Amino acid sequence: MKDRCFQAEFQDVFIELPRPALKSFIHKLLQAQFRISWRHDKETVELVINSQEGQVAIPIKRPDENLTVIQLNELSICMEDLAILLEELITETKGRAIVKTESGGWIYVSCFDNGKIVSVMKIGGGEMADMGSYRTIKKSRRSLEGLDPDVKEYMVTAEIDYLLMELVEALEVNNEREINRIKEELRYLSKERENLKSLQKN
Repeated sequence: MKDRCFQAEFQDVFIELPRPALKSFIHKLLQAQFRISWRHDKETVELVINSQEGQVAIPIKRPDENLTVIQLNELSICMEDLAILLEELITETKGRAIVKTESGGWIYVSCFDNGKIVSVMKIGGGEMADMGSYRTIKKSRRSLEGLDPDVKEYMVTAEIDYLLMELVEALEVNNEREINRIKEELRYLSKERENLKSLQKN
C-alpha cells in the first residue's frame, strides 16, 4: 500500500532525451494509467501529466528535431509512481538531479550525477541513518546550491562524518598523504557548515 503522505522534490534537473527515450517515457506513463497532454506557448512546450492524485507539468525544450531536453530548478510531485518513473528516466539517460522524498516521517535525499546515484541519505527526527550507504558528495557540490539550507547542512555533516571514518583508517596505516588530504577537506567542510549555521540564525 502506498503512503498517502508521499512527497518528492526534484531539484537541479537536467535530462537529455533522444527521441526513442522520450517515446519510451511516454509509453511508460500510459502503461501506468496516467493521462497526458501537451501545452504549447510561444517559447516552451509542457508535458502535462494527470492522475487522481494531482497534476504535474514538465517543461520541454527542443534544441533540434532529434533531441528533447528537460531542465528545471524545482518540481514537486505527490504521485509516487511518477516520481519512480522520473528517477528511472534520469538513470537511463545519464541525467542529473537532486531528489528529496518524504515518506513515513523520513526524508530521503538522493543525488544523481551522469545517471548514477552518488549520494543517498536518510534523515528523520534529527537523526541520520544508513551511514554506509552513501559516499562523499564532493563532485555534486556545485549542484547543491539550490537545496534547502537544513538539508544541505545535513549533507555537509554527513560528508564530514564519512571523512572522519576515512581519517581513522588513514591514521591506522600512517598514510600521511591521505591524512593531509582528508584534513584539508575537513577544514573546508567545517567552514562551510559554520557558514550555513550562521545563515540559518540570520
